Amino acid sequence: MNILIFSVSIGNGHDQVAHTLYNEFTRADNSNKVKIINTIKFISPILDKVILDSYLNILKFYPKAWGKLYEKTNKLDPIICTHSFPSSIIAALKQKKIPETPLLSVITDYNIHTSWVNENTDYYVIPHENLSYVMENYGVSSDKILPFGIPVKKEFDEYVNVKIIQEKYDLENKKTVLVMGGGLGLGEIYNIVFELDKKLDNAQIIAIAGRNARLEQKLKSMTTKNKMVVFGFVSNIHELMEAADCIITKPGGVTTAEVLCKQKPLVIFSPLPGQEYENAEFLLNSGVAVATSDVKKIPVLINQMLSFDIRMKSIKDITGYLKKPNAAADTVQFILDQYNEARICPPLL
Repeated sequence: MNILIFSVSIGNGHDQVAHTLYNEFTRADNSNKVKIINTIKFISPILDKVILDSYLNILKFYPKAWGKLYEKTNKLDPIICTHSFPSSIIAALKQKKIPETPLLSVITDYNIHTSWVNENTDYYVIPHENLSYVMENYGVSSDKILPFGIPVKKEFDEYVNVKIIQEKYDLENKKTVLVMGGGLGLGEIYNIVFELDKKLDNAQIIAIAGRNARLEQKLKSMTTKNKMVVFGFVSNIHELMEAADCIITKPGGVTTAEVLCKQKPLVIFSPLPGQEYENAEFLLNSGVAVATSDVKKIPVLINQMLSFDIRMKSIKDITGYLKKPNAAADTVQFILDQYNEARICPPLL
């Protein structure tokens, strides 16, 4: 079978889902021919850089603008594959019967923006069945809704011996807090680490700077009373999550799915307006996270959570219900079962 996966390289989440599906198609049958298309770069490499730079500047200098744009475009009606931009193009082509192929949208946040919904989409993979009502409110028939979850790497559901991780990364066996801000190292990570070290005793802080080299150097130059280990961009986040008792992060969709798979308590700090805000709302309403916009409150919230046995058990139980570690395998198997015999496949570009 030939499979095209369309994505957009803004942040890491959309590309990460695309590559997770790519790997799962290959694992399921190595005769599958899969190609990932970075849609904007495919159209124009210059446009790709302009859009990425503009997106990063919006987040850095005027985050509310993204929230306003998100709300404005919520009244539009494009479609995505792992991002709304490519799927809107595909949907328009399908309207003209070019190409006459199935279109499956993989929703990568725990909210469902109307831009995911279009009559030319055959199926929607949504993060959880609890969100099915949103799709139905948009007029999507239940037979098009697949509550498989957000595809994450299989490592997030594999057993990892914490002692081995501690030895591997020179970590101590003590209360451990993981601080991260996605692949771009966004958020007040330095200030959060400073407050944690100031107010926590006999703790261990794992700080991930992502691709933010300046932040990484700044963190490494800190003098702390608690044990601290600093990383830049990592590919082993599943191991570091396993070693943590609590995770502080911005609630991107893929990150949220990964934390749920690891069944860890989550502290959300200042989510961006738009998708992150609604991801945070989903987590808070589900009872598996706490949130604050005040850095100084974070150590208090962590101590309250970790010392409250009933709450920790509740978080473990609810994340066990919400997590979807087999999302990639279930999505791929559905596509193979549905279309393999018919050989309805898009041509590889």
